[in-house]
Amino acid sequence: MPDDYSYINTRVRVMRTKLLDGRALDAALASGSYQEFLRVLSETDLGANMRETTTEGAGLPELDRALSQNLFATTQKVLGFADGDAKREIQALLMKWDLINLKTIVRGIVSGRGADAILEGLIPGGTIRPAALQTAAQSTDLQSAAAAIAVSGHPLAQAMRNGASAYGSTNRLLDLEVALDQGYYRYALQVARNTSLRRYLTREIDVTNALIARAARGTGAQAQALDPNLFVPGGSLDAGGYSRLSAGDAGGVASIAAILEAPSMEEAEVAARTALDTAARNVAAGDPEGVGIILDFLRRKEIEIAKLRLIGRGKYYDLPTDQIRREVQA
Repeated sequence: MPDDYSYINTRVRVMRTKLLDGRALDAALASGSYQEFLRVLSETDLGANMRETTTEGAGLPELDRALSQNLFATTQKVLGFADGDAKREIQALLMKWDLINLKTIVRGIVSGRGADAILEGLIPGGTIRPAALQTAAQSTDLQSAAAAIAVSGHPLAQAMRNGASAYGSTNRLLDLEVALDQGYYRYALQVARNTSLRRYLTREIDVTNALIARAARGTGAQAQALDPNLFVPGGSLDAGGYSRLSAGDAGGVASIAAILEAPSMEEAEVAARTALDTAARNVAAGDPEGVGIILDFLRRKEIEIAKLRLIGRGKYYDLPTDQIRREVQA
Protein backbone atom coordinates (compact mmCIF):
# COMPACT_ATOMS: atom_id res chain seq x y z
CA MET A 1 0.00 0.00 0.00
CA PRO A 2 1.20 3.54 -0.71
CA ASP A 3 2.85 5.97 1.66
CA ASP A 4 1.92 8.96 -0.53
CA TYR A 5 -1.38 10.66 -1.20
CA SER A 6 -1.60 10.44 -4.98
CA TYR A 7 -3.17 6.97 -5.02
CA ILE A 8 -5.11 7.49 -1.77
CA ASN A 9 -6.70 10.73 -2.96
CA THR A 10 -7.72 9.17 -6.27
CA ARG A 11 -9.67 6.54 -4.36
CA VAL A 12 -11.14 9.05 -1.92
CA ARG A 13 -12.30 11.30 -4.77
CA VAL A 14 -14.37 8.36 -6.04
CA MET A 15 -15.83 7.87 -2.56
CA ARG A 16 -16.68 11.57 -2.39
CA THR A 17 -18.94 11.24 -5.45
CA LYS A 18 -21.07 8.81 -3.43
CA LEU A 19 -21.82 11.25 -0.64
CA LEU A 20 -25.46 12.31 -0.57
CA ASP A 21 -25.96 15.53 -2.50
CA GLY A 22 -28.50 18.27 -1.82
CA ARG A 23 -31.20 16.54 -3.86
CA ALA A 24 -30.87 13.33 -1.86
CA LEU A 25 -31.08 15.22 1.43
CA ASP A 26 -34.07 17.18 0.14
CA ALA A 27 -35.75 13.89 -0.76
CA ALA A 28 -35.11 12.62 2.77
CA LEU A 29 -36.53 15.84 4.22
CA ALA A 30 -39.58 15.62 1.96
CA SER A 31 -40.43 12.12 3.18
CA GLY A 32 -43.98 11.97 4.45
CA SER A 33 -43.21 9.48 7.21
CA TYR A 34 -40.41 7.69 9.02
CA GLN A 35 -40.93 4.58 6.91
CA GLU A 36 -40.73 6.61 3.70
CA PHE A 37 -37.52 8.23 4.99
CA LEU A 38 -36.03 4.75 5.50
CA ARG A 39 -37.08 3.76 1.99
CA VAL A 40 -35.38 6.84 0.52
CA LEU A 41 -32.15 5.96 2.33
CA SER A 42 -32.35 2.33 1.21
CA GLU A 43 -32.15 3.56 -2.39
CA THR A 44 -28.83 5.35 -1.77
CA ASP A 45 -25.31 4.05 -1.18
CA LEU A 46 -26.33 3.50 2.43
CA GLY A 47 -28.75 0.80 1.28
CA ALA A 48 -26.48 -2.10 2.26
CA ASN A 49 -26.49 -0.85 5.85
CA MET A 50 -30.24 -0.23 5.99
CA ARG A 51 -31.56 -3.81 5.90
CA GLU A 52 -32.11 -4.05 9.65
CA THR A 53 -34.18 -0.85 9.63
CA THR A 54 -36.86 -2.53 7.54
CA THR A 55 -37.59 -5.29 10.05
CA GLU A 56 -40.86 -5.22 11.94
CA GLY A 57 -40.79 -2.78 14.84
CA ALA A 58 -37.54 -1.16 13.70
CA GLY A 59 -37.02 2.31 15.14
CA LEU A 60 -34.29 4.81 15.87
CA PRO A 61 -31.81 2.30 17.40
CA GLU A 62 -31.79 0.37 14.12
CA LEU A 63 -31.28 3.56 12.14
CA ASP A 64 -28.43 4.64 14.42
CA ARG A 65 -26.75 1.26 14.01
CA ALA A 66 -27.05 1.45 10.24
CA LEU A 67 -25.58 4.94 10.08
CA SER A 68 -22.83 4.01 12.54
CA GLN A 69 -21.91 0.94 10.52
CA ASN A 70 -21.72 3.04 7.37
CA LEU A 71 -19.47 5.65 8.99
CA PHE A 72 -17.19 3.01 10.49
CA ALA A 73 -16.92 1.12 7.18
CA THR A 74 -16.13 4.38 5.38
CA THR A 75 -13.32 5.37 7.73
CA GLN A 76 -11.82 1.88 7.67
CA LYS A 77 -11.90 1.86 3.88
CA VAL A 78 -10.01 5.16 3.73
CA LEU A 79 -7.49 3.92 6.28
CA GLY A 80 -7.02 0.73 4.28
CA PHE A 81 -5.77 2.71 1.28
CA ALA A 82 -2.70 3.93 3.18
CA ASP A 83 0.49 2.69 4.75
CA GLY A 84 3.45 4.14 6.65
CA ASP A 85 3.44 7.85 7.52
CA ALA A 86 0.34 8.54 5.45
CA LYS A 87 -1.58 5.97 7.47
CA ARG A 88 -0.42 7.51 10.74
CA GLU A 89 -1.56 10.94 9.56
CA ILE A 90 -4.98 9.62 8.58
CA GLN A 91 -5.23 7.85 11.94
CA ALA A 92 -4.49 11.20 13.59
CA LEU A 93 -7.47 12.67 11.73
CA LEU A 94 -9.68 9.80 12.85
CA MET A 95 -8.47 10.28 16.41
CA LYS A 96 -10.39 13.56 16.50
CA TRP A 97 -13.45 11.35 16.94
CA ASP A 98 -11.64 9.54 19.77
CA LEU A 99 -11.22 12.95 21.40
CA ILE A 100 -14.94 13.66 21.00
CA ASN A 101 -15.85 10.22 22.33
CA LEU A 102 -13.67 10.59 25.41
CA LYS A 103 -15.29 13.94 26.14
CA THR A 104 -18.71 12.32 25.74
CA ILE A 105 -17.73 9.61 28.21
CA VAL A 106 -16.34 11.96 30.86
CA ARG A 107 -19.30 14.31 30.57
CA GLY A 108 -21.65 11.37 30.95
CA ILE A 109 -19.84 10.03 34.01
CA VAL A 110 -19.69 13.45 35.70
CA SER A 111 -23.40 14.09 35.01
CA GLY A 112 -24.46 10.53 35.88
CA ARG A 113 -26.12 9.87 32.50
CA GLY A 114 -25.63 6.10 32.59
CA ALA A 115 -23.75 3.76 30.27
CA ASP A 116 -26.52 3.25 27.70
CA ALA A 117 -27.01 6.98 27.17
CA ILE A 118 -23.26 7.50 26.90
CA LEU A 119 -22.81 4.70 24.37
CA GLU A 120 -25.62 6.09 22.21
CA GLY A 121 -23.70 9.37 21.90
CA LEU A 122 -20.42 7.88 20.69
CA ILE A 123 -19.13 8.32 17.13
CA PRO A 124 -18.00 5.00 15.61
CA GLY A 125 -15.28 6.43 13.39
CA GLY A 126 -12.32 6.69 15.74
CA THR A 127 -9.42 4.39 16.58
CA ILE A 128 -10.15 3.31 20.17
CA ARG A 129 -11.30 -0.30 20.29
CA PRO A 130 -15.07 -0.59 20.88
CA ALA A 131 -14.54 -2.87 23.88
CA ALA A 132 -12.37 -0.23 25.55
CA LEU A 133 -14.94 2.48 24.87
CA GLN A 134 -17.71 0.31 26.28
CA THR A 135 -15.73 -0.46 29.44
CA ALA A 136 -14.94 3.23 29.90
CA ALA A 137 -18.58 4.21 29.36
CA GLN A 138 -19.70 1.68 31.97
CA SER A 139 -17.26 3.02 34.56
CA THR A 140 -18.66 4.68 37.64
CA ASP A 141 -15.79 7.15 38.06
CA LEU A 142 -13.26 8.97 35.91
CA GLN A 143 -10.24 7.07 37.21
CA SER A 144 -11.77 3.74 36.20
CA ALA A 145 -12.64 5.13 32.75
CA ALA A 146 -9.06 6.38 32.34
CA ALA A 147 -7.75 2.95 33.35
CA ALA A 148 -9.92 1.30 30.68
CA ILE A 149 -8.40 3.50 27.99
CA ALA A 150 -4.89 2.97 29.39
CA VAL A 151 -5.25 -0.81 29.13
CA SER A 152 -6.01 -0.40 25.43
CA GLY A 153 -2.63 1.29 24.90
CA HIS A 154 -4.22 4.18 23.00
CA PRO A 155 -2.13 7.35 22.43
CA LEU A 156 -4.70 9.46 24.32
CA ALA A 157 -4.54 7.27 27.44
CA GLN A 158 -2.12 9.60 29.25
CA ALA A 159 -4.23 12.63 28.38
CA MET A 160 -7.25 10.83 29.84
CA ARG A 161 -5.35 10.16 33.06
CA ASN A 162 -4.16 13.76 33.17
CA GLY A 163 -7.71 14.98 32.69
CA ALA A 164 -9.10 12.76 35.44
CA SER A 165 -6.39 14.03 37.77
CA ALA A 166 -7.10 17.67 36.87
CA TYR A 167 -10.81 17.21 37.51
CA GLY A 168 -10.05 15.57 40.84
CA SER A 169 -8.10 18.68 41.87
CA THR A 170 -10.49 21.39 40.65
CA ASN A 171 -13.85 19.65 40.17
CA ARG A 172 -14.05 21.65 36.94
CA LEU A 173 -14.98 19.82 33.74
CA LEU A 174 -13.21 22.39 31.57
CA ASP A 175 -9.84 21.35 33.03
CA LEU A 176 -10.50 17.73 32.08
CA GLU A 177 -11.58 18.53 28.54
CA VAL A 178 -8.62 20.85 27.92
CA ALA A 179 -6.23 18.12 29.10
CA LEU A 180 -7.74 15.86 26.43
CA ASP A 181 -7.40 18.61 23.81
CA GLN A 182 -3.76 19.13 24.74
CA GLY A 183 -3.02 15.41 24.49
CA TYR A 184 -4.70 15.02 21.12
CA TYR A 185 -3.06 18.00 19.44
CA ARG A 186 0.35 17.15 20.88
CA TYR A 187 0.11 13.69 19.31
CA ALA A 188 -1.37 14.90 16.00
CA LEU A 189 1.38 17.48 15.51
CA GLN A 190 4.03 14.87 16.25
CA VAL A 191 2.86 12.61 13.41
CA ALA A 192 1.96 15.39 10.96
CA ARG A 193 4.68 15.50 8.29
CA ASN A 194 2.32 16.93 5.66
CA THR A 195 2.43 20.74 5.44
CA SER A 196 -1.29 21.09 4.72
CA LEU A 197 -2.16 18.88 7.70
CA ARG A 198 -0.02 20.98 10.04
CA ARG A 199 -1.61 24.13 8.61
CA TYR A 200 -5.09 22.76 9.27
CA LEU A 201 -4.17 21.58 12.78
CA THR A 202 -2.83 25.05 13.56
CA ARG A 203 -6.18 26.49 12.51
CA GLU A 204 -8.10 23.91 14.52
CA ILE A 205 -6.03 24.63 17.63
CA ASP A 206 -6.77 28.37 17.29
CA VAL A 207 -10.49 27.58 17.07
CA THR A 208 -10.20 25.26 20.06
CA ASN A 209 -8.48 27.97 22.12
CA ALA A 210 -11.22 30.43 21.15
CA LEU A 211 -13.86 27.95 22.35
CA ILE A 212 -11.98 27.40 25.60
CA ALA A 213 -11.66 31.15 26.17
CA ARG A 214 -15.36 31.58 25.40
CA ALA A 215 -16.29 28.78 27.80
CA ALA A 216 -14.08 30.09 30.59
CA ARG A 217 -15.42 33.60 30.15
CA GLY A 218 -18.95 32.24 30.12
CA THR A 219 -18.52 30.86 33.65
CA GLY A 220 -18.11 34.41 34.93
CA ALA A 221 -14.64 33.58 36.28
CA GLN A 222 -12.38 35.74 34.12
CA ALA A 223 -9.24 34.48 35.86
CA GLN A 224 -9.90 30.97 34.60
CA ALA A 225 -9.31 32.07 31.02
CA LEU A 226 -5.84 33.32 31.99
CA ASP A 227 -4.88 29.98 33.55
CA PRO A 228 -1.98 28.61 31.41
CA ASN A 229 -3.30 25.10 32.06
CA LEU A 230 -6.29 25.98 29.87
CA PHE A 231 -4.14 26.90 26.86
CA VAL A 232 -3.59 24.43 24.00
CA PRO A 233 -0.16 25.05 22.42
CA GLY A 234 0.60 24.43 18.76
CA GLY A 235 -1.58 27.05 17.08
CA SER A 236 -0.67 30.50 15.82
CA LEU A 237 -1.21 32.00 19.27
CA ASP A 238 1.16 32.07 22.21
CA ALA A 239 -0.01 32.35 25.81
CA GLY A 240 -0.21 36.15 25.42
CA GLY A 241 -2.46 35.78 22.41
CA TYR A 242 -4.66 33.43 24.36
CA SER A 243 -4.97 36.01 27.16
CA ARG A 244 -6.19 38.51 24.59
CA LEU A 245 -8.76 35.98 23.40
CA SER A 246 -10.10 35.70 26.91
CA ALA A 247 -10.61 39.47 26.89
CA GLY A 248 -12.58 39.22 23.65
CA ASP A 249 -9.78 40.31 21.28
CA ALA A 250 -9.98 38.13 18.15
CA GLY A 251 -6.98 39.80 16.51
CA GLY A 252 -9.09 40.90 13.57
CA VAL A 253 -9.96 37.32 12.54
CA ALA A 254 -13.67 37.28 11.71
CA SER A 255 -14.23 33.57 12.32
CA ILE A 256 -12.60 33.77 15.76
CA ALA A 257 -14.62 36.88 16.58
CA ALA A 258 -17.80 34.97 15.71
CA ILE A 259 -16.89 32.36 18.34
CA LEU A 260 -15.99 34.89 21.03
CA GLU A 261 -19.03 37.08 20.40
CA ALA A 262 -21.59 34.27 20.12
CA PRO A 263 -24.43 34.78 22.64
CA SER A 264 -24.32 31.14 23.76
CA MET A 265 -21.88 28.23 23.76
CA GLU A 266 -24.15 26.37 21.34
CA GLU A 267 -23.88 29.20 18.84
CA ALA A 268 -20.13 29.46 19.47
CA GLU A 269 -19.78 25.78 18.56
CA VAL A 270 -21.77 26.33 15.37
CA ALA A 271 -19.41 29.18 14.46
CA ALA A 272 -16.44 26.92 15.20
CA ARG A 273 -17.78 24.15 12.94
CA THR A 274 -18.32 26.67 10.15
CA ALA A 275 -14.74 27.94 10.50
CA LEU A 276 -13.31 24.41 10.39
CA ASP A 277 -15.47 23.37 7.43
CA THR A 278 -14.10 26.37 5.54
CA ALA A 279 -10.54 25.53 6.61
CA ALA A 280 -10.93 21.92 5.46
CA ARG A 281 -12.23 23.02 2.04
CA ASN A 282 -9.37 25.49 1.68
CA VAL A 283 -6.76 22.86 2.54
CA ALA A 284 -8.31 20.43 0.05
CA ALA A 285 -8.29 23.04 -2.71
CA GLY A 286 -4.81 24.33 -1.92
CA ASP A 287 -3.06 20.96 -1.69
CA PRO A 288 -4.83 18.42 -3.93
CA GLU A 289 -1.94 15.95 -3.56
CA GLY A 290 -1.86 16.13 0.24
CA VAL A 291 -4.04 15.06 3.13
CA GLY A 292 -6.56 17.85 2.52
CA ILE A 293 -8.76 15.76 0.21
CA ILE A 294 -9.13 13.14 2.93
CA LEU A 295 -9.69 15.70 5.67
CA ASP A 296 -12.43 17.41 3.68
CA PHE A 297 -14.06 14.09 2.78
CA LEU A 298 -14.14 12.86 6.38
CA ARG A 299 -15.73 16.10 7.57
CA ARG A 300 -18.33 15.89 4.80
CA LYS A 301 -19.09 12.28 5.72
CA GLU A 302 -19.49 13.16 9.39
CA ILE A 303 -21.86 15.99 8.48
CA GLU A 304 -23.86 13.67 6.22
CA ILE A 305 -24.37 11.12 9.01
CA ALA A 306 -25.25 13.83 11.55
CA LYS A 307 -27.86 15.34 9.22
CA LEU A 308 -29.42 11.95 8.52
CA ARG A 309 -29.70 11.29 12.24
CA LEU A 310 -31.46 14.63 12.72
CA ILE A 311 -33.84 14.01 9.83
CA GLY A 312 -34.55 10.46 11.04
CA ARG A 313 -35.46 11.67 14.51
CA GLY A 314 -37.64 14.40 13.11
CA LYS A 315 -39.54 11.93 10.91
CA TYR A 316 -39.82 9.37 13.70
CA TYR A 317 -41.43 11.95 16.02
CA ASP A 318 -43.46 13.44 13.15
CA LEU A 319 -42.03 16.95 13.50
CA PRO A 320 -42.88 19.60 10.88
CA THR A 321 -40.54 19.49 7.88
CA ASP A 322 -39.64 23.18 8.26
CA GLN A 323 -38.54 22.58 11.84
CA ILE A 324 -36.37 19.62 10.81
CA ARG A 325 -34.86 21.68 8.00
CA ARG A 326 -33.88 24.47 10.42
CA GLU A 327 -32.19 21.98 12.73
CA VAL A 328 -30.33 20.36 9.84
CA GLN A 329 -29.10 23.72 8.57
CA ALA A 330 -28.02 24.99 12.03
